[in-house]
Amino acid sequence: MTKSSLRFGLALCFALALPASLTATSYQPAEDSEFGVLVDGVGAETTYYTCSACHSERIVAQQGLSRSGWADMLDWMIEEQGMFEIEEPERTEILDYLETNYNVDRPNFPQPANE
Repeated sequence: MTKSSLRFGLALCFALALPASLTATSYQPAEDSEFGVLVDGVGAETTYYTCSACHSERIVAQQGLSRSGWADMLDWMIEEQGMFEIEEPERTEILDYLETNYNVDRPNFPQPANE
């Protein structure tokens, strides 16, 4: 196991193990939101259906990665977790969406309800 795959594996395990108190958020999507907690915008649909095929969209919303970090995460999921290869232009659309909405500054990170 490489250092990179270990880091991503640990990040994914941490996200899956977050206590319910941290996943209950004050940010609530529109009641009729087709994309769960993901911010609506260009790329939300492709991102939602690609990611939620294996896990909750909340795992995406909890992350804060750079574009290259997201690209590495996608590669790790393909190589280590058996995710299907994402073809262009969908891969670029997903990376554009994640970079805009779930970057290292996590502008759309769901906040706990008590904050």
